[in-house]
Amino acid sequence: MLRRSHKKSRAGCLECKRRHVKCDEQRPKCIICTLSERDCSYPPQSAATSAESGPNTPNTPSTPAADAQETPDASASWAAAVITSTASNASPVAGVPLPAIAGRGPTSPDDASQRPPEVNLGHMELLIRFNFEEHAPELNVEMHDFASKLLFKCALEAPYLMHQILAVSARRQAVLQPERANHFLENAMHLQTKAVSIYNETAAKAQIDQTNCSALLLFCSLLGRHLLADLLARRDADFGDFLARFLEFLSISRGLMAMSVSAWDLLLQSDIKHLVLWALEISQSTPQGQHCDGLQRLVAESTELDTSSKEACMTAIACLQVGFDSLLGGDTRNQRYLMVFMWAPAVPQKFTDLLAQRRPEAIAIMGHWAVLLHYTRSLWHVADSGSHLLQSISGYLGQGWEHWLSWPLSVVTANAAA
Repeated sequence: MLRRSHKKSRAGCLECKRRHVKCDEQRPKCIICTLSERDCSYPPQSAATSAESGPNTPNTPSTPAADAQETPDASASWAAAVITSTASNASPVAGVPLPAIAGRGPTSPDDASQRPPEVNLGHMELLIRFNFEEHAPELNVEMHDFASKLLFKCALEAPYLMHQILAVSARRQAVLQPERANHFLENAMHLQTKAVSIYNETAAKAQIDQTNCSALLLFCSLLGRHLLADLLARRDADFGDFLARFLEFLSISRGLMAMSVSAWDLLLQSDIKHLVLWALEISQSTPQGQHCDGLQRLVAESTELDTSSKEACMTAIACLQVGFDSLLGGDTRNQRYLMVFMWAPAVPQKFTDLLAQRRPEAIAIMGHWAVLLHYTRSLWHVADSGSHLLQSISGYLGQGWEHWLSWPLSVVTANAAA
């Protein structure tokens, strides 16, 4: 098969040149190196190009106020970087095991002796009732048919993916049939646990290559959304309990994302390539709106946060603003839902560390994520979790932090009164 030709990068970074991929030449770190978490540096002879690219070079320090107006690492020009490799086949990469996740849902399964057989009519019911559009609502209509066919094609060759399809279908049925919720939640947890077990025993011990990378990405996506639905369905009385579970969710989500990034070159040559690039285009968009301007100012003016902490908070806020832009910018396409699912795993590790330290500034930013959830309460994964989470955060932070949460609280209050 002939490969599509593309222009060579003349002033690309050293890592992209070594790997024979087209670099977008973004400073200080190109998007390919950003996604794959590789060291990014440029040869001395490209200094002139660096000067032309603008004042935000590695030698130019940025202020918190400037950071508030910028997007994370080269997100504005991601599209120039998503080019097929010059090699006809990307190299396989090692599989990555997942931690056991049994018991993380709203309920825990009964004793193993009470579990149903591996294959039964209940599973057939779940398969028949599965609708990919309900589990990936951000996909445009024209993508639904393609994605659904690809999903089942991969699932027939990857039992761990088939079990996860059944698991998330059961989780959805628990919402649609509340009178049988315990039955479906029990099955969802059992099937999810089985999916991870099969994955760890098979795919995690094998190399990821072009024959299985699409199944891997689809599995990571469905599992991540299942875990998010379980997390948001909880109604912990104490926000500290929820935060502990949220951090656990972030850890698993980051692991799922790391697996996808490790297979990046393979995904760019797979059947699922254009879905991956479509999602990246939206998630790496430049923030346009002003919904988070007040929050950015508070972070920039904070005397309690050091420079690296402010940068991490600004990155998390920029991702939130992209979500608000999609939801409130008049875009009626389904893609406006994407950042609802992508914000949590996309936040920097430093921001996660701030949450683990119970830093109120980071928790207040979570309060703005709760608004994003509130705006998308029609999604079954989310329901009324946004308003509940915001009230929980407000009570946890207490007096002295009202100005950090004034906009989120006004939005939720106005919607409740409407």
